[in-house]
Amino acid sequence: MSTAVKAVISACHVAIFLYGFQLQRNDQELSNINAIGPSIYCSRGAALCLAFDMALIMLPVCRKLLSYVSRIAFALLHGGQGTISEGSHSSLTSYHKYLAYNILAFLAIHVFGHFINFYRLEQLGRGTAMSYHLGTWAGVTGYSMLLLLGAMFITAHKQIRKRNYEVFWLTHHLAIVIMIVFAFHGYGCFVKTNEGQCRGYESWRYAVLASAIYLAERGLRAFESKKPIFLSSAIAHPGGAIELNFKQPSIHYRPGQHVYLNIPQLSRYEWHPFTITSSPIEQFISLDIRQDGDWTQQLGRILGYGPETPRLEVAQVVRDRSLLPLIRIDGPYGGPKEDVLNFDHAILIGTGNGITTFSGTLRHIWFRHQETQSSRLKTIDLYWVSRDANKLEWFQSLFSMEKTMELFRTGLIRIHIYLTSSRTARVVPIKRRSIVTTAANTDSFTTPLPLLQTGAPVVQGRYTEDDDEHGEHEDLLSPLDRPAGSSSLISLESIHSPQFDPQCTFQEAESRDSISRTLDNLEEGDSIIGPDNVHLGRPNFTAVFESMKDRLAREAGSRGKVKVGVFYCGSPGLARTLARECNRCSSSQIKFVFSE
Repeated sequence: MSTAVKAVISACHVAIFLYGFQLQRNDQELSNINAIGPSIYCSRGAALCLAFDMALIMLPVCRKLLSYVSRIAFALLHGGQGTISEGSHSSLTSYHKYLAYNILAFLAIHVFGHFINFYRLEQLGRGTAMSYHLGTWAGVTGYSMLLLLGAMFITAHKQIRKRNYEVFWLTHHLAIVIMIVFAFHGYGCFVKTNEGQCRGYESWRYAVLASAIYLAERGLRAFESKKPIFLSSAIAHPGGAIELNFKQPSIHYRPGQHVYLNIPQLSRYEWHPFTITSSPIEQFISLDIRQDGDWTQQLGRILGYGPETPRLEVAQVVRDRSLLPLIRIDGPYGGPKEDVLNFDHAILIGTGNGITTFSGTLRHIWFRHQETQSSRLKTIDLYWVSRDANKLEWFQSLFSMEKTMELFRTGLIRIHIYLTSSRTARVVPIKRRSIVTTAANTDSFTTPLPLLQTGAPVVQGRYTEDDDEHGEHEDLLSPLDRPAGSSSLISLESIHSPQFDPQCTFQEAESRDSISRTLDNLEEGDSIIGPDNVHLGRPNFTAVFESMKDRLAREAGSRGKVKVGVFYCGSPGLARTLARECNRCSSSQIKFVFSE
């Protein structure tokens, strides 16, 4: 979630709180209850902020509404058919969580304010505090909502979601009950004018309106996705990935979009987002699913290729069609990535599983190249940042399809892989005899792109947090250990060296073996992964953009203006870095356009 959006929401909170505070304070008809003091003003201001947040928090989960709005916006701005990205699953989830934390904060202000209010009323001789807590409509409904919200917050914890998603799913639907109770919270006549007339508040209507929109959205989604779909095939790939293929003529998608997948055999309620890895030109839809969670591992098991299955050397088609489960699909959603073809150069960047977004995009580019035999697009640089070295084989299987491989063979695509885990750094030590690239022997047109002509390294260090968060880093090598002007690249020699840390854990040994196996196997045939494009540490995108800007500046003299498309799927933190670099490196001659 961007800082700008947070700033706008925070400004709205301040304005709404002050409005409610002053509205209560300056209302002469409420002078009797205002004798309580500032706590009643704060309760009123916080209540208005709660109504505002409880209305907004429903919007990120109304994905069909956002999809329709994005298409209408595109038609108004550009004409014709298309879509403006309504936000990735992760960004919408971040927005939802941010509003939830705001609700928690204003709820604390509202409740604490009423504790003071009830205490002050007792001091003023208007009844006991306990009678207000448990003997009034406002008190009973307030405590009811507190209990329900507490259950929602507790079961939304990551560990509970992973262990029992159904509990999280069911308790989160208590939000509907909360909205109903919230609508009647002010009907207890706690606030009265000086003449004894009840003064109800109307702000609950906004939250109820948002709830009605959400319920309509849920009904539409349930209707459109109720028909089960039969799988055409399922393929188990080396590295633990499962590929699902099916035909569904009613689903009209574009490259880079995602769908939500439900498999009733596994769970009636779990819907998980997966990027479509096929091209719209193909006659089927493909989803590539990595087994990195309980739900995906259960899918692998029912197909006969769970995490316990011995490592596959080649992809295996599931022959027994009785094992293929029925599925339900909701979507597609998300902004398309087919605009890659509208640029002179493209930089595709993905972190973790976010790289799957570009699998379908590259397949679509291949089909477009076959149709036109010419394209404005000259080069594509694909960057993948991952904590887990064990995902190398999955990455290879994801991008090793014949159509994608042809793009690599032609030189249109250059690939750059960065392993950021500190565990990987220990397991795969970088030695002086490892393959390195220095400024002295670098030709920026033929070697991996991101090296400055001054020899600045592309590798800055490792992440200290998950790659979902673009955190601080530490340098992997001290200045004495790193050759001057070198990039920390993995070599087969260093991987097979007997000088590994003897104290490494089983998982660390597995990481070492995964890199070793992958590079060994790939050297025997066509490979998109090799020791010259696998790096340790996180990429220095300042150097990446500077290098491309310098190279394109030399080329642009004879061709005029150059446009570079930067497409990203991953954590919001890195998105901000990339957007900043695009703005910094853009000029009248070279334009970097960022798209998330």
